[in-house]
Amino acid sequence: MNKDLFWNIIDTVNQTFSDKDQESRRCLVVEKLVKLSLEDILDWHLILTEYEDAAYRNDLWAASAALGAHYTDDGFTYFRSWLISRGKAVYMNAMRDPDSLAKVPMSKGEALNFERFGYAAYEAYDAKLLRIDPGSQKTLFDALEGRTLDSQVLESIQAELPQRQDTGPDWREWMLPELFPAICKAREATDIEGLLKMGNCVYGYARRKGGRYTQYVFQYTPENIAHFIGAHMDASEITVTDTMDRLILNTAGRFIDRCPDQALLERVKKVLIPIQMGSAEAPPFFCPTRDEVDAYRARKDFIG
Repeated sequence: MNKDLFWNIIDTVNQTFSDKDQESRRCLVVEKLVKLSLEDILDWHLILTEYEDAAYRNDLWAASAALGAHYTDDGFTYFRSWLISRGKAVYMNAMRDPDSLAKVPMSKGEALNFERFGYAAYEAYDAKLLRIDPGSQKTLFDALEGRTLDSQVLESIQAELPQRQDTGPDWREWMLPELFPAICKAREATDIEGLLKMGNCVYGYARRKGGRYTQYVFQYTPENIAHFIGAHMDASEITVTDTMDRLILNTAGRFIDRCPDQALLERVKKVLIPIQMGSAEAPPFFCPTRDEVDAYRARKDFIG
């Protein structure tokens, strides 16, 4: 097994069955693997692992967040499985420039965390072994113990991988539009459905005299936070939190009181101060209330 055959299996399935859902394509990959020898199935999995390890990069982790994928440790593992499942061109382009993922056509409802694709070789190995040795209890995990790729195969994989300076590990969600302008522009929310799909949202609370407040939902960027504050200058207090209700920023009257992220604070102030000074206005941006978002979700759940 070499890298060309590895990618050929994936690309052939994607080209021939482009209208199939992810699970159907995964099953077709398994079917193709079952036709190979046990040794080739093992090598296919080792090559998959090599490409997954190569994609363990901060910039791709941040890009997965910008795309709306679950970007926990496990989520990023499953995102890399999805990335490989989309074929060689998509993978190599993303390794060269993660923002190129903005151009990848997505089917409706396509998940970006494709966990089961990573298990394709396991299923193929079990099915193959059942045919040739029904009594065996050996698994792919057992067979992989001590097995490595041929050095020439490994060298050919490494030689083809695009080289790129990685992003630092301290990226934050509010940096995503700057890091990946194409992705974020393609996913820019103009309605509640788009806002929820983005995943990169914050809550804004505007409290007025008498203790009443209204909660809003909007995309997490320094500009949006500044515009939100600027649009609610009459509020006695403004609080912005993430979706876990952890503090991002709050104000006392018109002025910022606390903002633990100092880099974010500087970016917000750069936009907010001209608004506070009257030399600029807070432009409108998509910022529905939490009640509107909840009502939309309730309708979607009712419709099914």
